[in-house]
Amino acid sequence: MNKFLSLLAVAGVVAISSSAFAEDKVATPTAPHTSTATAKASEASKEAAKPVAAELQDGSKIEIASDSTVSVIEKDGSKTAAPDGVHTLKDGVTFTVKNGKRVAQ
Repeated sequence: MNKFLSLLAVAGVVAISSSAFAEDKVATPTAPHTSTATAKASEASKEAAKPVAAELQDGSKIEIASDSTVSVIEKDGSKTAAPDGVHTLKDGVTFTVKNGKRVAQ
């Protein structure tokens, strides 16, 4: 598993862990048949689905969504699909984008 996948896995674990322990109170179920564990699992999955922000070596800001979509974040905050090719993160990790999505290597 390359560094990029490790980074995403760690971000997911941290997001799940922090959301699971963020509140000391018990979550109120949304429906009578919904358990507290189910409600917490739903919250954790929403956190894990949030996009991961990163920076390329050239200083460009990017965002990688849970569906592997890679977007370049422009200075005005707008997002455009990342161009096809090999991209290098600030920490040296490289990944490939094809048709706006990160391709598994």
